[in-house]
Amino acid sequence: MPDYKYRAALRDGKIVRGKMVAVNKSQVITKLKMSKIQPISIKRMKETRKKVSKSHFDTFKNGIQIKNQAPKLDISKVSFSDLKNIDFHPFRRVSSKDLIIFSNTLYILKKARFNNIQALQSLFEGTENPAFKDVVEDILIGVEAGERLNAVMANYPKVFPPMYVNFIKVGEESGSLDVALLHARDYLESSLKLKKQIRSTIIPRSLQFIGIMIALFVSLLIGVPLIQNVYDMFGSKQKLPAATLIAVDITKWMLANWYILVLLIVVLVLGFIIYINTARGRYLWDRFLLKIPVLGNLNKNIMVNKFFLAMLLNLKNGMRIQESLEISKNVTGNYYFLSIVEVGKSNSLSGGSWIEPFGEHGLFKPMVIEMLNIGMKTDLTEMMEKVNEYIKMEIDESIARFVKFLPEITYLFVGIALIAFMITVMVPLINVYMGGFLM
Repeated sequence: MPDYKYRAALRDGKIVRGKMVAVNKSQVITKLKMSKIQPISIKRMKETRKKVSKSHFDTFKNGIQIKNQAPKLDISKVSFSDLKNIDFHPFRRVSSKDLIIFSNTLYILKKARFNNIQALQSLFEGTENPAFKDVVEDILIGVEAGERLNAVMANYPKVFPPMYVNFIKVGEESGSLDVALLHARDYLESSLKLKKQIRSTIIPRSLQFIGIMIALFVSLLIGVPLIQNVYDMFGSKQKLPAATLIAVDITKWMLANWYILVLLIVVLVLGFIIYINTARGRYLWDRFLLKIPVLGNLNKNIMVNKFFLAMLLNLKNGMRIQESLEISKNVTGNYYFLSIVEVGKSNSLSGGSWIEPFGEHGLFKPMVIEMLNIGMKTDLTEMMEKVNEYIKMEIDESIARFVKFLPEITYLFVGIALIAFMITVMVPLINVYMGGFLM
């Protein structure tokens, strides 16, 4: 019988790994559950040519290997055919395009009334990326074991973004997984489009800035001393500009004390990471992301759009406002936004307006608030759809403004670097060329 390696969760939440001999994966799942262990992922191990004696392994309990001591590998006996059979892909990663294709295909299969297991089996067979194929297989195993789709996806945060997982959760809770997949796919596509726009704007200007800074440092270390030698050769009483001398001193100090700069940067970065991982730090940082000029408005509109999409899925399936707010709040992942949702939920439970807190904190525009108040008296889902159309237009305008504003910021940094280069290097060089240093 083949060997299987598994990853599973104990009752206390501890994750364990092990191996098991079984006929198939179903038998592995059955044996694990008999031992009160919840399987997370199960993979069949490739058979090796060399048989391992029984003395290498400890005892089994219900077919589950508790502990093992692997035989030593003799590298000199490894053949070329063995190397070819190794499934080695450490540098393969799951790209946004892989996830978009996965979402689109799963959406089509769900629309065709496939259940989750059937749809995931089809996706597993059609996935070409080996890294993603392993992930899809683990998700399939988890769903077969009775786990919810969003719960298994949450085990792979590097593959499935938190926003994506929360969309899937909303879809499963509301019974509209196919619609949630469509929104999740649109979210991925819009995010990928925005990333491409930002990269196409930032990368060329960043390379310009880096190139100018390198030229500035090299000129200060090599070019300026040569200019000083020209001054000294002709016995000039003129001195290099003060800005040039200060820049040279700073450059020499940085080279001599580079480790201090590196240590300072590391301390600042670590301090920032530690701070934003505290409750207060994360709250203040998330609020800053919504208040920052230009980018804050874009972040806010995207967040509100995702929140309303989740609300719509829940409300259309008959959920109350309080339940819909509770399930939809995690779609954003922003602590500041979450705190306002909690206030809105509390107001709703006490008979107040859940909309007012969003208006007081500037997350909803007056027009949006007015439309939602009308919707509360008539048809909230229909009005929320209209609000979402309006917000999508706002997002497009915010993206256009941001893409227009971004080159101006990058040109500002490039311009500052050019001015520094002109003042510290080009001015004394022009002075030498024109003969002004002979005075």
